[in-house]
Amino acid sequence: MVLHVNLKLMLMSQTWSYTKSNIEILCDDISSISIYHNSISYKHE
Repeated sequence: MVLHVNLKLMLMSQTWSYTKSNIEILCDDISSISIYHNSISYKHE
């Protein structure tokens, strides 16, 4: 029983760290895209 709970916790933490890194990558992408977009719209004015 304890082993099962440990496995579940391990899986959850692995999934969380994977999700977390993906979220950070996504945030980087979004910020760079918005900066790029801002510079483009700035040049147009």
